[in-house]
Parts: sequence; C-alpha cells; structure tokens
Amino acid sequence: MINSPAALRTARLLGLALAAASVLAAASVLAAASARAQAPALPVSTPAAAGLSKERLDHMRDFFRGEVDKNSAAGYVLLVARGGKLVYSSTIGMRDRARELPMTLDTRFRIASMTKPITSVAVLMLYEEGRFHLDDPVSRFLPEFANQRVFTGVDTQGALISEPAKAPITIRQLLTHTSGLGYVFDPSTPLGKAYLALPITLHSTLAEAVRAIAGVPLYFQPGTGWRYSYADDVLGRLVEVVTGMPFERFLKTRLFEPLGMTHTGFFIPESDVALLATLYKHGSTGELEPSDAPQLGSPADPERWPSGGGGLISTAGDYLRFAQMLENGGSLEGKRVLSPVTIALMSSNHVPDDALFKFWGADSRGLGYGLGVGMIIDAASSPQAGFSGDYSWGGLWDTHWIVSPRTGIVAVLMTQVDPRGNQSPQRTDPDFRDLLFASVEHIDAEPAQPGPGPALRATAH
Repeated sequence: MINSPAALRTARLLGLALAAASVLAAASVLAAASARAQAPALPVSTPAAAGLSKERLDHMRDFFRGEVDKNSAAGYVLLVARGGKLVYSSTIGMRDRARELPMTLDTRFRIASMTKPITSVAVLMLYEEGRFHLDDPVSRFLPEFANQRVFTGVDTQGALISEPAKAPITIRQLLTHTSGLGYVFDPSTPLGKAYLALPITLHSTLAEAVRAIAGVPLYFQPGTGWRYSYADDVLGRLVEVVTGMPFERFLKTRLFEPLGMTHTGFFIPESDVALLATLYKHGSTGELEPSDAPQLGSPADPERWPSGGGGLISTAGDYLRFAQMLENGGSLEGKRVLSPVTIALMSSNHVPDDALFKFWGADSRGLGYGLGVGMIIDAASSPQAGFSGDYSWGGLWDTHWIVSPRTGIVAVLMTQVDPRGNQSPQRTDPDFRDLLFASVEHIDAEPAQPGPGPALRATAH
C-alpha cells in the first residue's frame, strides 16, 4: 500500500515511465515492421554502376506517370535489377484513388497468371526429386484424367460429341499448354461454354476444381496443338497428391519462405487489406472505376481456392526476388530452389515456333513457350524490344516481369487494370520492355566491356 505523498509521486513517475517505455516499444515494433516492408528486395546499386542510364529510367518513370494522368491506370510500382542488384525503383500514382492511398513498395497486387511460373517451379522441384518424369501420364497421380475424350462436334440437340484420346495427357504437356485442356476465355463455342459452366467457385477445393476440369472433352488430341488452359490448376493439384501437402503450404514452406517472399500467398491478413491495390476497369466514359470482376472475392478469405493458374497475391519486391532466383540459375542468397540445368530446360522453347502466333495473333510474333514461361525465340520479329531468350509471363490484371539472361536484367512492373473495359488493347508490356531496354548503355552488365559487334547487334530488336 502507498501511504505517503513522496511514495505516491514516485509511483506515478514510475507509471508514466513504464507507459512511455511501452509506447516507445510499440513504436519501435511498428517502425521495424515498416522498415522490413519497405526494405529493398535485393542489394542496392546504381544505374550507372550497372551500365544503365538513370536519365532513361527516369523517362520510363515519367512515361508511366503520364499513363496515370491519362487514366490508363491509377498507379504503378516499378523495380529494375541488374547483376543481382536493385538499381532503380519507383512508386507512381495511387493504389486506391477513393481513399487517396498512394502506391508504395509494400502494395499488394493480385498477380493472376504470374502465378503460373511459380506453380511450374513447384512442379519442377518435385521433378528434380525424382517424384515423376515429365513425360509420365498425369493420370498416374490424378486418375480422373484416365480415359480422356476429345471434342469432335455437337449433335442436333447441341450436346457435345467426342472421341477417345489417342494418348494420355503428360505432365510436360500440362507445363507447356499442349494437353488439349481449355479455359474460360472462349465464351462463344460449345466447348468454351462447357468450361464457363464448370461448377468452380471461389471456395472450391483444388480436388473439386480439377475433377470438374477433367470431365470436359479436350480441344485436340494431347500434344497436337497449343491452347492456354487450366493446366496450371491441374499442376497445383498434382503437387498436392504427390507430396500429401496442401498446395498453398508447399509453396509457403518450400518456396516462399526460403526465398524471403514474405508477402506472397493466396490470401492476405486482414491487417494487410488496406495495402491491396484496387483493381480498376475503364467505364463507358473512359474513367477508371473499381472492377466488379467475379473472380475477386475477399482477399483476406483463407478459404479461397488456391488456383495454381491465377490465385496469388504478391508485391513487386517479392516477385523480383522470385525472378532473380530464376536469373541466378535457380538460387538466391545461398538457397537453391532448382538446378541451372532445370532452369535452362524451363526457359527453352518447347512448342512449334508459330504456336502462340496461331493462338493469339500478331502480338505473339516471335514468341515461344517453355515450362511455365513464355520467351522470345525470334527477336527480329518480336513486337517488343529484347533478346532471343528473354522470358516472362504476365498477369491478366496488367502485372508484368521479365528476365533477360543476355543482359542480366530482371524487372517488374505492377499495376491493376481489368482489361474488360479497355477501349483499345493494353500496351503496358511492350511499353515496359521498350523503355526498359532503351536504358541499356552496355549489353553486358560491366560498363568496361566493348560494345557488341555487328553480328550481336543483328540479334537485338
């Protein structure tokens, strides 16, 4: 009991001191958390030291500021690395215009199909462990894909007609989108309508979703064509069956944690929801408005289905670390994920040279597809700057990245735009590449190296 004025004053002072210490400690924790969130994704250098022009990188930043002014997007996050070091970063515009929240380095993005290369890496990790061969039938692990059938037409009642598949779907064909599976981007054909009618919801399990996908006839005999598809969702389920581990847990423990990708997952904590960039679309007058895309749902819902084809949420910095691991030949900061031999296999073209051109048209000139990534196979005819061998795979909501083995450049550009409201095709990816490679002052990362000879110049575009 305190029964003297002096003791009471002492107790009050002690209480104030403890309260102040508590406030300082809390502030220190918050500051540390903020510092971790804003910490550079890679060791830092300068554009000049990396053989890049800061003036031209600033021009790229200003170009995308102009895109914000034109309502092409609300904001962007841009990161450029070379030789394993972050040499340029910029945050542009807003992640949420209504709440006047700016883009920051810790802004979360729905990365859609940028999930696919991550899923492919997970599959290749198991391939390296000897769990399967790439040319094994997937039905060895997923029996719902036994006895597949191939679409041949419709009857007088509009029902689908099919014939037996001549060969089973292989794991390699899933990785290369040559399995004959389809997707939801074909709303006008009978088979496309069948895919749109699949009972896949935001709360489906991977097992449920994949069983539904397996029940639709294939577009073509396995291995005889190229079609963008649900293949990566099937591959996510393959990871679950082979490892006995939920797909999201495998990614977290085997890939994200070792690579320091602490802000990547299929959902985010409630405390991080304010950091999620709003997905916008263009309204009838061209103004940006929040998208009503049915695929969105709550970003903090832990029951969201872990779509291996498009479900991840991430940051520009996290994805830069993933891409840098690929550029490094499969390792980052002493943590090996894949062998350089497997990275070379992944980033090599596995499909006919005209496969993507036939499917998507002129914008895919000179492009091929490997094991989960697309690459330039003919720089001279490609519609954007770069070298043959550059690889990437962007996301539907206008998120982009690139690894350029010839130059040692790794870069990420993130925004959030639903293309359904666009009055003209998105140009973000070719603009990004053209402006990025315009900043190169030396083809090799070391500025002291002599310039390229005539033969080398002929391969660049």
